[in-house]
Amino acid sequence: MSDCIIGLDIGGTKCAAVLASVGAEISIIRKLRFDTCAEKGFQFTFDRLCAGISELLETVSEENVPAIGISCGGPLSSREGVVLSPPHLPGWDHIPITKMLTERFHLPAYLLNDANACALVEWKLGAGRGTQNMVFLTMGTGMGGGIIANGALVAGADDMAGEVGHIRMTEDGPIAYGKAGASEAYVSGDGMTKLALALTEQKIREGNPPAWVRDGINREEITLRLLAEYARRGDTDAQHVFSLSGSMLGRLLAQLADTLNPEVIVIGSVFVRCEDLLRPSMEKALLEEALPETRRHLRVVPAQTGEEIGDLASVMTALYMGGIDTNAGTSIRHPDVSRHFERLFSRYPKLEGCRADIRQAYQLLRDCFRGGGKLLICGNGGSCADAQHIAGELMKGFYLKRPYAGEKLSRLRESMDSILPGAAELLQQGLPVIVLTDHQALSTATQNDQHPLLAMAQQAAVYGRKGDVLLGISTSGNAKNVLLAASAAKALGLSVLALTGESGRKLKACADCTISVPASSPADVQEYHLPVYHTLCAMLESGFFTDA
Repeated sequence: MSDCIIGLDIGGTKCAAVLASVGAEISIIRKLRFDTCAEKGFQFTFDRLCAGISELLETVSEENVPAIGISCGGPLSSREGVVLSPPHLPGWDHIPITKMLTERFHLPAYLLNDANACALVEWKLGAGRGTQNMVFLTMGTGMGGGIIANGALVAGADDMAGEVGHIRMTEDGPIAYGKAGASEAYVSGDGMTKLALALTEQKIREGNPPAWVRDGINREEITLRLLAEYARRGDTDAQHVFSLSGSMLGRLLAQLADTLNPEVIVIGSVFVRCEDLLRPSMEKALLEEALPETRRHLRVVPAQTGEEIGDLASVMTALYMGGIDTNAGTSIRHPDVSRHFERLFSRYPKLEGCRADIRQAYQLLRDCFRGGGKLLICGNGGSCADAQHIAGELMKGFYLKRPYAGEKLSRLRESMDSILPGAAELLQQGLPVIVLTDHQALSTATQNDQHPLLAMAQQAAVYGRKGDVLLGISTSGNAKNVLLAASAAKALGLSVLALTGESGRKLKACADCTISVPASSPADVQEYHLPVYHTLCAMLESGFFTDA
């Protein structure tokens, strides 16, 4: 059997435990669904979730299950794996759910806000595929969101990024989040139903009840589905509700577009079912409110992953948070990538705050090498030595032997054996790295003929190609020659990865991804840098060369 992920989708009404195959495609093999029974408290639900996991594990070898993923409503801490008192789960107060599951099943477990997890699903598998900047809006009973920026999920300092339902749209108006005029009161299933009820009461007071009242529909029977049926039959009262909601949706999208400049905004649930009723007024408001530059390349589309999105969200949580590649052939068949990643935090718990950044750095480097790119590295003093150390681990075997095989080995053997028999068998595969401090003649010439601070930037500008990554290592984050190299790389379309101390300073501002370790003195920073880059090198090696 191919590798599998166990996912837990935890909701206030229903929970599901799923087993998913994650080979060339992600597919749900088996699903166990049950009522949450939130009123019975955390332990009751947790025991049922564990029973579901045990039942799923009976059908697959544990060696084929690298991780457990959990999708749950917030507030929560994805970094710490703790559920923090969600309003729909009374009694779930500061629950360290990932730790509890790991201790029970001896598998790494990961937790994500459900809206963020759904955003990952649409980004990787749905309407956002191929983009680097995407916003996902739930538009279900409530309104939540997830943000993908520059190829990474944006969780925010407290996992609260994307709470767009809280944005105030009008001074007064219907209430959501305890706030009059909040967007959720206009652009969510619950909000739109309440708009319809308010309209119903107003029309009755005016002596002109809407068609559904004249048809004998009771107040408690008014649903969004019913409203859509009337609107599609041409009822102007029902159409008014969708027009108002669509207009508010367009204004919300304009704010998101101007703030985040996404390539695509993907909207789920209500928009999937009622796009025809919402889009006209939405497009009009978006045209009026958003900057022309942000509208130019923006697409607003319905979600594509359908009813499976909740199940897939829990699976995607494990894949993304665990740094497990969702594309077959790199690391999904080799949970050693996840093992190296988790080992870092078990040995250096103070690096837990860097988890998301290290995962993003791995993905940045993985995509660079997979696309045929190379890594350029620069640093001064001890950081220069670290740059050379990284090159040594990536350019040849680290934990693994990486012999050449097949036709390439045959060509090497034919060319080299007459000079040194067996030489071809001793060569090892590697990932291309250039250390920008290793060319003394060029460096001294640049320092003498141009400027002492330009030796690294000169090489970055010449070597660099779009798709490459420049890694700048600076304990302070202020090394000017590293900053100049990073700036040159950025200008030419390279991605910039920074490895710094806790402030990050100027280098952080220039980087696409920054790993700021929790120390400030140079010696302490460098002590943390070593296990971080060793882990990245080990993850990349497992991803690319386990089958070598």
